[in-house]
Amino acid sequence: MVTKLDRFARSSKGALAIIELLNDKQVNLIVLNMGGEKVDISTAIGKLMITVLSGIAVFETDMIKERQLEELN
Repeated sequence: MVTKLDRFARSSKGALAIIELLNDKQVNLIVLNMGGEKVDISTAIGKLMITVLSGIAVFETDMIKERQLEELN
């Protein structure tokens, strides 16, 4: 169970590695800020959702860092 996808992994590549590990152990993933719904990471759609959404989370984090750097200059 994770609260937000940006806490799940630092990159899409990292998310895929964690998904593979969880699949091997037959563990379900629940993302709380997605309404507490289970994300079926054993399916292609579930993997796609996590990959895309984790990519967006990384993008948002990078944008925040860029804005902070701009404010310092």
